[in-house]
Amino acid sequence: MVEFESRLAFEYVDKLVYEIGPRLAGTSADAMAADYIREQFKSFGLKVKSHEFKFVNRSTRSKVTSFLLGIAFAASLLLAPMLSLLVWLAAIVLWRSLKRLMPKYQSQNVIATKKVEAPKKIIAVTAHYDSAQCWVSYKLLVFLKLTFLPLIALILAVLVLRVLGLVPVWPIVWVLLAAVFIPICVVMFVSTSGRLVSPGAEDNASGTAVMLELARVIGEESPEDTEVSFIAFGAEEQGLVGASKLAKDKLLASETLVLNLDMVGAGSQAYIIEGNGILRRRRTSSRINKALKASIQRVGLSPKFWWVAFAGHDHIPLVKAGLQATTFSFDIPSVDELDCRIAKLFKIPNARTRGYTHIHAIEDTPEHIKLETIEKAGAIALDFIKTT
Repeated sequence: MVEFESRLAFEYVDKLVYEIGPRLAGTSADAMAADYIREQFKSFGLKVKSHEFKFVNRSTRSKVTSFLLGIAFAASLLLAPMLSLLVWLAAIVLWRSLKRLMPKYQSQNVIATKKVEAPKKIIAVTAHYDSAQCWVSYKLLVFLKLTFLPLIALILAVLVLRVLGLVPVWPIVWVLLAAVFIPICVVMFVSTSGRLVSPGAEDNASGTAVMLELARVIGEESPEDTEVSFIAFGAEEQGLVGASKLAKDKLLASETLVLNLDMVGAGSQAYIIEGNGILRRRRTSSRINKALKASIQRVGLSPKFWWVAFAGHDHIPLVKAGLQATTFSFDIPSVDELDCRIAKLFKIPNARTRGYTHIHAIEDTPEHIKLETIEKAGAIALDFIKTT
């Protein structure tokens, strides 16, 4: 019987982090990582194909957004009411069109499949292989996510009221709005201007490594009547682009059950992602979550459910496309004051932020990955494949 080798998985982590290095989507290191993953899949005897796509760099888009809306807001101090409103509306339309208008970078998903004739079930194990630019501050990120869109709506409402003649002493009102909005624009620009890219050991070389080792095991000994695919997503850190493109192009059969692995090498608590988002909420699939919970328990762990308020996972576009999908993760079991406030304010009982403190940081290196955690993640995923 072929066994999951955590030592081999750790070697994949070292290869991705130390030999290939930080894997910002669209860069040469990103392409090298995809090539490495492709060659590993081929060596396991799997049928492999690439799914290429183009995307706009997220950090560059944020910079352009902050500059564009900042200029439009500044102009409203000098322009007539109707013209100010039109300029603001034009800036918003242009902002929402940046993904189509800005220069594109290229990345790819790498898809490997262990084919069987007339399968009774189809399972896909996924993980993203790119890493992110380093955050200036996580608290700044949370602040932006909570305030940016509401403030945009507030400014629009005030400009409409101004056109209707219901906002007197505009310079004073503008200064009050500027005291909040201009600092936000500056924070957006500065927080996305760093040149450092995280090595991405935990996020998400760990998930990719576990997926690769699972592919080796399944390549040698596939479960009967089960077709298993392994998908290395590109450009996850750019806004779940790889998963979104895969869902849009309908490259998975509608009956596919999807287990996404994201950050499975550090921490002691096994988490099932229950849902994502605050205002635009997306729940994961209850059927898959029940199966994943059972697999975690069979490995001897007690799983917890987690509502991720300020981050997305690659299962989300797949769930939107009608697939049964969820994300599995390990983390440090902690709940701070911010978590409690979010849970209470937005009525999300299992809301919490990430306990692992090196996410999107230069310190996210293999030294923080635990061999026993990798082993448990592999055992859970393998049980899920065999029993779901």
